Amino acid sequence: MSTPLSQSAPVVHLDLRTAELAGEDPAVLRAAVSARLATQGLVQPHDQRFLVVDTPAGLDEHRTRFEQIMGYRTPGRVRVLCLLVGGLPARSDEDLPAERRLVRPATLRAPEAGLLWAGDLQAGHGAADQAGPADPQALAVLVDVLAMPELFDETLELLGSLPDGVAAPALRVLEHGLSPEVRGQAWSEALLRFAGSHTSGPTVLTGATLPTTLAGLVAGSTTGTPGRPVDGGETSRVRHEVVDALSDAEAELVTLGSPAGLVNGAGRRELESALDRARSALDRYGSLIGKVLRSDGGTVGAQSAAESATRLARLGVAVDPATTTGEQIGESLRSLALGLLRDGLSLRSVEQQLSLLAEQVQPLSNAPRIAELDRLREAAPPDRPLPPDPPGSGVLALTGLAGALGGFWTWPALPAALTVPVLLVLGMLRAVTRLPGGPGRASDAGRFGVAALLGAAVAAATAGAAGLPVWAGALGLPAGLGLGGWLLLRTWHDHAQRWGLERGVTPLQDGLNSLDELLARALREFWAVEERRYCADAALSVVGVLRASVTAAEEEATRDLGADPPEAMAESDDDWLGRTADDEPGNDASTPYGRDDHHQGDEPAEPDEPDEYDWTSVPSGGGSERREEARTADPVRPAGPLPGTAAAGPRWLERGEAKGGPDLVPTLAGDLTDATLTALEPYWGAVERGHAGDAAQERIAERVRELLAVARDHLRRNDVLPAPPFAAPHRARSGPAGLLGIDIRRAADAAGPDQDGQGLLQLNSAEQLDLLSRNPDAVALIRFAPEAAQDGSGGHRTSPGRPEVRDVRTAAGRYAGQLRLTALRAGVVETVRQRHVSLPEEEEQW
Repeated sequence: MSTPLSQSAPVVHLDLRTAELAGEDPAVLRAAVSARLATQGLVQPHDQRFLVVDTPAGLDEHRTRFEQIMGYRTPGRVRVLCLLVGGLPARSDEDLPAERRLVRPATLRAPEAGLLWAGDLQAGHGAADQAGPADPQALAVLVDVLAMPELFDETLELLGSLPDGVAAPALRVLEHGLSPEVRGQAWSEALLRFAGSHTSGPTVLTGATLPTTLAGLVAGSTTGTPGRPVDGGETSRVRHEVVDALSDAEAELVTLGSPAGLVNGAGRRELESALDRARSALDRYGSLIGKVLRSDGGTVGAQSAAESATRLARLGVAVDPATTTGEQIGESLRSLALGLLRDGLSLRSVEQQLSLLAEQVQPLSNAPRIAELDRLREAAPPDRPLPPDPPGSGVLALTGLAGALGGFWTWPALPAALTVPVLLVLGMLRAVTRLPGGPGRASDAGRFGVAALLGAAVAAATAGAAGLPVWAGALGLPAGLGLGGWLLLRTWHDHAQRWGLERGVTPLQDGLNSLDELLARALREFWAVEERRYCADAALSVVGVLRASVTAAEEEATRDLGADPPEAMAESDDDWLGRTADDEPGNDASTPYGRDDHHQGDEPAEPDEPDEYDWTSVPSGGGSERREEARTADPVRPAGPLPGTAAAGPRWLERGEAKGGPDLVPTLAGDLTDATLTALEPYWGAVERGHAGDAAQERIAERVRELLAVARDHLRRNDVLPAPPFAAPHRARSGPAGLLGIDIRRAADAAGPDQDGQGLLQLNSAEQLDLLSRNPDAVALIRFAPEAAQDGSGGHRTSPGRPEVRDVRTAAGRYAGQLRLTALRAGVVETVRQRHVSLPEEEEQW
């Protein structure tokens, strides 16, 4: 078995019956091959597959052209499958079929070449049927079938095993494709899905969804702490004064809430002194923060990073240096955008994400923070009295219990029962006067007194009724005094703590925290200003491209799929966006095969080939005629009627219209995403270099429009099963069942039920059948079907008395069926050597 060719090598269709290729000029052949390869995005594949259409008589007339094709320069192998249409020419003046011969040039020999003779493409075998001229529609379908790389290779290999490497084909083919209505509707839906809706996206980007570089920029601008006061600096020193003063105030509050504080006001003066020191230090701290905010004139980034760092250092604050470069930002933006698009997000969703990113990293003006600082400094601790804090029911119950414990007196010592209530009232009045504006009120003293008095009255009545002795009251009085004193001191401590905290310590601590938070936000805005502005500008430039792409997609969705797309515009000479250093004229590294500009002898310079095919343009030098040639000679598109048309076909062809499968619209949307990724590819270099201006955006937007037109034309001409030329190779593509909605078993049955191939239609007339071999060993059968129709059968089977059977699974799922190859009778094929004639030197190069 011969070494297989790379599946990436396309099958180039050449028709030697046309006036263009019928001559012997090698430059014409080279230009034709380049044009056909260019439509598939290739300049020179490693291997070459040529499917050549000619007539039997043309084999002798075009010997030189065949030699040029077989000798076509390529790094790998050249294999040629020649499809001959029409009857065999008669030798001399005799018209008997037995004297008809197929004259084959010696260069067209196996295993690198093989011949298929289709004498009657209509497969008419009845008595009234005559071998008519080559039917263009039948020929187009046959060329499409043979142009599938898998079937091309298998056919050539089997021809090499047959006598003379020549055979006559017989076949039945099932062709399936989308109806025009389904295809047009799916195209519009895919475009709208690709563009996306106007629904709002997320309002916050998190580091988990961003590349590391962008996550750092976002975190530094929202939650990070890239700046801080310098230890020993003025800002840090003043802040420590505030903290120390507040700590002293909290310590004095403990003293004030003690019994000494209730009796003689211990700690009151020290507390007020500490609060005054805290207010003064806090005011100076706010002044320093104001200087930080105004260090750039109120606008972050108005000065260079070095000047800004120097000014901040004088104020005792420092900002971490940025470690991100423009190249890293551009690469991270590319990674983010490509990742979102490859994840299936629409253009509008990606646009919203990038807009949100730009908003989060964009440096902001300090004016709002300066106004916030002014509001903070104007706010003073409240001087109004605290809301009252009356004793609760539990406290009053304990107060009554204290009065009862001290009230078990009988006459004549009954007035002693008032001891606990009177002491509680006096103590509460003392606490209220010690804390002006505090939570205690004079009425609270009355509540305590009433509760204690009620308890004492109940106890006295009980003692009198029980006839307790006088000294019994002396036993309960200490307990009542102890419980009452505890209640009084507890209430005093709570009121003192609340008074000191709410009227002094807490407002000052809140002010300090607010200033700290304001300083942290200010320093975050000073961090990586240039890098964040660069990131925001770059993200917004990509947003502009995506918005233009959305507009292009929505405009494309309104067009009729059957209309001719606008011609692609050729790349201008000053298109710096799509060129690299290797693309400059005169750079030998960019020329294929190391072409040397110094030609030897009289050999003319060969026409330049494009170094990299641009899907939106064709090689320069041909004008509109060249573009038309590239379009009409597209080997990717079917040569016959467009898929889904109702044009009548040959008898061996069965056409069916599919209604579309569940993967149709998502796959088309994925193709559009790949087109956008292809268009954006040269743009990322401009982003990294900081050249992503309006001109670059307009170029990329135009490139997207052109690629959408290419995708549209590809779908219109090739249907949905073959991937467009710019499709990402790693993206899995659904098969006929998912895209077309057809029954896979039907495609498999088209290749499987006729094990002997007896039901196939021979592409020869009745009289031509006499020229075919009757030897059963000179017959081979190929069953082909899409990969999705895999039925588990082997790829190569032989049975006694039956032809050799090969199973071929094709990547393109448009056709399924069987192809039988029958060798010609011995003596029908005559091989002739090349005539020895002098050829121009340039022809001998082939």
